[in-house]
Amino acid sequence: MRGQKGISYWGVVAMIFIAFLGIQFFMAAGSAYYDDFAIDKIITERLKAAPTDMASDQLMSSFNQQFDMNGLRDIKAADRLKVNYDGGLEVIKDYEVRNKFIGNMDLIVHFKKTFNQKAIKAEG
Repeated sequence: MRGQKGISYWGVVAMIFIAFLGIQFFMAAGSAYYDDFAIDKIITERLKAAPTDMASDQLMSSFNQQFDMNGLRDIKAADRLKVNYDGGLEVIKDYEVRNKFIGNMDLIVHFKKTFNQKAIKAEG
């Protein structure tokens, strides 16, 4: 008797299930990661251009305007960002996004990063 060639029925079912989970994860988390990438870029560019003594209200307004221009209309800077003046202008991004995953399970993605104006200006 010769050995089996090819993939079994259960192998095909397992591959379809794994592909389904991957696509579902991408649909649930992909937009959150894309928005976070855009937010990082906006914060970096705004901190490069901002004077060191800029008021936090002006900076938040600047972030909100840029979010609107980049199509991030449902995101408000005050909900996701905090501005500090600890040895220089510093923006702390700390938020989480909750999206429906499968059935009654949610996918929670947490983003946290600190941007320091001195370090950003020194890089670029």
